[in-house]
Amino acid sequence: MTKRFTTRRPPLLALGSIAAGGLALSACGDDQRADDTLYTSPAQCIEAGIDAGICNAEYQAALGQHLRDAPKFDGMAACEAEYGAGRCMEQPRDQTAGSGSGSFFLPFMTGYLISSAVQNLRNYNSYGTYVRGGSYSRPTPIFTNRSGATYRSDPAIGTEISRPRPANVNTRAVSRGGFGGLSSSRGSSSFGG
Repeated sequence: MTKRFTTRRPPLLALGSIAAGGLALSACGDDQRADDTLYTSPAQCIEAGIDAGICNAEYQAALGQHLRDAPKFDGMAACEAEYGAGRCMEQPRDQTAGSGSGSFFLPFMTGYLISSAVQNLRNYNSYGTYVRGGSYSRPTPIFTNRSGATYRSDPAIGTEISRPRPANVNTRAVSRGGFGGLSSSRGSSSFGG
C-alpha cells in the first residue's frame, strides 16, 4: 500500500480566502460604505420605500451631527467664499455651552447618507431596536463646496468622498409568480373529434 499524501500543502483556496479577507478588511476603513444611499430630504427617503419614522429620525440625527461638526465661520462672507453664494446658513451659538454670544455660519446640509442596514429595516419599531443594539451605523450629513465637490460632516472635515449612490425612487415591487408564488398553465386539446 502506498501513501497518497506524503507532504501536506495548504490548499490554494485557503490562501485566496486569506487574501480576499485582507482586502475586505482594508475596505472597512473607507470613509463611505458602498451600500450607503444619499437622500436629499426625508420625503425622498420615504418615496424610496423606507418607513417615514426611520427617514425622519435619520434626517434629524444627520442634521444634529452636521450642526455640531460642519465647518463654522464667523461671517457669512467667509462661508460663502468657501462654499458659494446662497450655500450657507446662520446658526445661533449655544449659550449654555459657554461658546459666547451671537451666531456662526456653516454650509447647508445638502443630503444625508443612510446605511443599507437601516434602509432594510421594516419599520420604525425595528429601527429603535437596531439603534439600541450597538451596531448602529449613524447617518452621515453631506454638504458641497463651491465647485460641487461633496464632503461629509465629521470632526475630520475636509474628507472628500466619491459621488454617493443616489436614491432610486422609481423602484416598484412587482410579483410575477416565481419562487414562492403560484402559477399554473393548462392546455387542452382534443384529437380527432
